[in-house]
Amino acid sequence: MALDFSSIRLPERAVDRRILPNGTVFLYTPNPYNQIVAVRILSRLASRHECAEKAGMANLCLRMLSAGTERHSEEEIADNLERNGAHFKAEAGKDWSAIDLLTTTHFLREDLETVLELIDCPTFLEEKLVRERETTRMNILEQEDSRLSYTMRIFRQKFFGSHPYAWPNIGLVETLDRIQRDDLVPFAHAAFDPSRLTAVAVGGPENGSVQTIIEECLASRDRRNSEAIPDPPPASPAISSDTEVTDHRQSEAEYVVLGYPGAGIAEPAAVPLCLIGALLGGSMDSRLFREIREKRGLCYQVGSHYHPHCDLSPLMIYLVTSPANREEAVACAEAEIRRVKEEPVTEEELERIKTYVCGTYIMSMETNMGQASRYAIYEIAGLGWGYVNRFPDEVSRVTDSQISDTARRYFTHRLLAITSPKESEPD
Repeated sequence: MALDFSSIRLPERAVDRRILPNGTVFLYTPNPYNQIVAVRILSRLASRHECAEKAGMANLCLRMLSAGTERHSEEEIADNLERNGAHFKAEAGKDWSAIDLLTTTHFLREDLETVLELIDCPTFLEEKLVRERETTRMNILEQEDSRLSYTMRIFRQKFFGSHPYAWPNIGLVETLDRIQRDDLVPFAHAAFDPSRLTAVAVGGPENGSVQTIIEECLASRDRRNSEAIPDPPPASPAISSDTEVTDHRQSEAEYVVLGYPGAGIAEPAAVPLCLIGALLGGSMDSRLFREIREKRGLCYQVGSHYHPHCDLSPLMIYLVTSPANREEAVACAEAEIRRVKEEPVTEEELERIKTYVCGTYIMSMETNMGQASRYAIYEIAGLGWGYVNRFPDEVSRVTDSQISDTARRYFTHRLLAITSPKESEPD
C-alpha cells in the first residue's frame, strides 16, 4: 500500500513572518500544548566568511559570547539563566551562526534580554580568550582521535581546496593562536547586526503574548550599519578527476571516505540526493549495509552522509574496514554507485527510502527547537519557512528516473580519502 505523503507534515499552524524596523526577519508560531518557548537566531555570517589563516574564528567568537558582558560577569550570566531553568547555546556553522534559547513563557522576557545582552555587548576579555583557545584546542584533538572524523576532515580539505568549506567549523590547532580579540570584535559587530539576523520562535499560547514579548525585545535593537563582510566565491570541487589521498595514523583498522560532488540545499537536485543517500547507506536496510557488511562481511561500519550546505555539498560514503578488505570494500561501494546510475530503483525500494527520509525528517521536529531550527534554516537559505511542509511533497514527487539522472549528473568523478595504519618500522 502506497504511503500518503500528505499526512507526513507538521500540524498546520499560522506562522507570522515580519520584517522588523531594524531589518531582523522574525517568524513566530505558537504551541499551546506546553510552556516551553524555543528561540533560534541565525546570523548570515559564519565560518565560510573566515580566511584560512584564522580558521575557527566564527566558532571562537560564538563560544566567547557567554564569557561576560559590559554589565554582567560570566558567573552572573550563568546564574541568571540556570536559575530560570533556561538553556543557551551558540555555535557557528558553515553558512550561518546559531544562537539558541530554550526557556519557559514565565521567564521569556528576562532570559531573552540576557541573550540579547550577550550579542550586543560581549567583552571578549583576553584571559577568557586564552581559556577558550585552550578548550577549543582540546576539542579539536578529541575530534581527531576519532579516525573517521579525521578522515572526513582530510576528505574535505582535498575536495574543497582553499574554500572555507575545507576546514572544520571548530577550526584547526595551527590557526587558533592567530585569532585575536581584534578579530572577534568586528566579526561580532557585523554578525549580530539586526539586519543580518533571522529569528524564529516556537511555543506559547495563541493569544499573542509570547510573540509580543519577543518582537519587542528584538525590535529594541538598533541597526549597526556595520561594514559588509563579503561572501567567498561559490564552492567548486578542487578535483577534476578520480583522486585518492592517504594518511597514515596509529590504528588497527582503515577508515575510508568515498565522495562525489552534490547539490546545495536550495537546488532541485538536493531532494533526489537525500534519497540517494538513504538508498546507499541511510540505515541497516540500505544497499551498502546489506551488500558490504551483511552479505560479504567486509567492514565493521558503513554508511552515507549528505547534509547540504548553501553551496556545493558532497555525498560521502564512509567505511571502517581492515587493510586486507579495503580494496574489495571500496570496489563494492563504487559498484553500488554505478548501479544507481545505470539501473532504475524499484517501486518498492523507492517507496521504502521515501518513507525513511520523511519519517526521520518529522522525528527531527518533535520538539519546539527542532521546528524552530527547520523554519530558520529554510528561511535564511532562501527557500522560505513554508518549505517545512513542502519538503515531504518534494520527496513524494521524486521518480526513479530522477534518481538515475541525478546520479549520472553529479557522480562524474570521486575522491577517495583513506586513513590507514602506520607502516611498520624496518628492523
